[in-house]
Amino acid sequence: MGIYEEWKKDIESKIKKFTKDEKIKEKIPAIIKRCPKCHNLTLQFDPKTGRIDCTSCGFEEFISRIK
Repeated sequence: MGIYEEWKKDIESKIKKFTKDEKIKEKIPAIIKRCPKCHNLTLQFDPKTGRIDCTSCGFEEFISRIK
């Protein structure tokens, strides 16, 4: 399993844990630490759309939407 697949699986499992509590949902960006492509701390997460993007290298990923 590559670094990217492992990273995506880890992030999705953490998001599933926190979908019940609205206050914790706002803390999700703190969970996402490093970009799997450039390894910088430049990831941004939009909980409404499920979009993760890196402002440094342009990495972009969509994960399951939080309801």
